[in-house]
Amino acid sequence: MSDTYDFKNPIHWNKLNEPRFYELKFMPVYQYEKDLDLTMDKKIDMLQKVITYLEKGNIYVTFTDRVFDEVKQWERKENEKWRHLPVAELQGNNICVNPREIDFLSLFLSIGHIYGHLVQRMNENKYKPITDFLELPKPLDIDKLMSDYKNKYGGNYKQDFLEFEIEAFSYAKFAFQKAGIDFTPWLDYATNVYIEADFNELWRWITTEPLKSGQSFMTEFTKLWKGDKTRYNILEPKPVEVRVIPDPAGSLIVVRDEKLIDY
Repeated sequence: MSDTYDFKNPIHWNKLNEPRFYELKFMPVYQYEKDLDLTMDKKIDMLQKVITYLEKGNIYVTFTDRVFDEVKQWERKENEKWRHLPVAELQGNNICVNPREIDFLSLFLSIGHIYGHLVQRMNENKYKPITDFLELPKPLDIDKLMSDYKNKYGGNYKQDFLEFEIEAFSYAKFAFQKAGIDFTPWLDYATNVYIEADFNELWRWITTEPLKSGQSFMTEFTKLWKGDKTRYNILEPKPVEVRVIPDPAGSLIVVRDEKLIDY
């Protein structure tokens, strides 16, 4: 006889059994979440608000620990076309985030981080000097990179990259507020901690390591979280509305503030 469900003892409904949230079952929980009263219901509510808002602009969120592409061969195992996703990445109009190695706040803010970079990509030429290095195998000769950047563009590569990251979160904060997220002092603080942790990890990655690491990011995030909570300024949101139209050729047509972007 085959096994069957016993409907006298029905399975309890669990939000994490919904397909879009199933991967969150593997998400680590950190002690400070109790101090913030971050229950699973609150986490799901925050995510649903943001995901629903982004979907109106044809931007989607997928929770996964791997992505499929043919670009970053140095991050893939031999003969594999998929690669491990340490934190988050943009795939077309799909924001992919790995919940298996980062906590909820980092996962939530990673969505905003990648969204902010999606907005920036609408002006590709403006940011190309900063983002070109992303497609190069790591680690890089950072002294040469900074020297070449200064000679060609007249700026400080490290400082300009930090401003690039901060601007991405300014776009993200506006989108999150439009989605109905209340930026309480602790969420503003978490945003600043994320920016600093991500930038520190980015710099470590491009200068010393061939691969990113979600666990290394969390070590840096946790260390900074325990620091001086008065050392940051509140990030101001940058108002912009973005929606995406997939192009059959594989690129993205982006409409910003209801006007087709033309740079």
